[in-house]
Amino acid sequence: MDYFELIGLTKEPFSMAPDPEFFYQSKSHGECLNRLEISLRLNRGLNVVIGGIGTGKTTLSRLLLGRFVEFGKDYKFYLILDPTWRDNYEFLCYLQKMFGIRKKASMQTDMMDQIEHYLIDMAINTRKRIVLVIDEGQKMGPDQIEIIRTLLNFETNDTKLIQVIIFAQPEFKDLLDKHENFRDRIAFGYSLRPLDLEDTIKFINHRLKIAGLPDGELVFTKRAQEVIHEKTKGYPRKIVTTCHQLIIDMMLHDKRVVDAAHVFERMKETDPFHV
Repeated sequence: MDYFELIGLTKEPFSMAPDPEFFYQSKSHGECLNRLEISLRLNRGLNVVIGGIGTGKTTLSRLLLGRFVEFGKDYKFYLILDPTWRDNYEFLCYLQKMFGIRKKASMQTDMMDQIEHYLIDMAINTRKRIVLVIDEGQKMGPDQIEIIRTLLNFETNDTKLIQVIIFAQPEFKDLLDKHENFRDRIAFGYSLRPLDLEDTIKFINHRLKIAGLPDGELVFTKRAQEVIHEKTKGYPRKIVTTCHQLIIDMMLHDKRVVDAAHVFERMKETDPFHV
């Protein structure tokens, strides 16, 4: 029997996996997701979402892809999870492999031409809208930024051949500040904020409800949830980790509810969020 079944749940409520089913649409995350979708449907080009570690960027990217499932015949998404390349040649080789371009070229200009011809073919002949989604965008260097800027120049008289979404940590802003010609191309930019107290409480209760907690049952007291918000500063990943640890502690101590004293004790013993 899994641990969560011992407290009457049907699923693990605080898993670290970016499961869209457990997504809670906070004010910040909901607005970002909706505006991203609108930007893509209007074919606006470059979109950048900035957020600290654990603010939910990866989950947002998965949810966005999910919204376009029923329109798969019109959109084709390519996802880059770890954008680290030694140089532009390696980056271009990666893009060609990802796009399924088999013709070999040694000159970067030829490689860019091949990619442009691929994008034209997808847009004109197969009627596909290509979307490149880049996670951990702060890992990219200036040279890769320039390649992406060039890709965004590829367009017909009435449509862009590729759209790009970059999810990155706050340090990516420094790179943007040094490349104004790239920054100016951003059609939609957004900074994800941590959850406020209200959304933190709703976030916790939403995940418990999705996990099968019966109506009227209690796992965390309201004061415990307030302390969790205070200690995690509203970062979703920290909330998930903390709640998981607290439930395990609750079970080990044969308790039925996590109260504020329990949260304070857990944070006093080990505070993984101390800076």
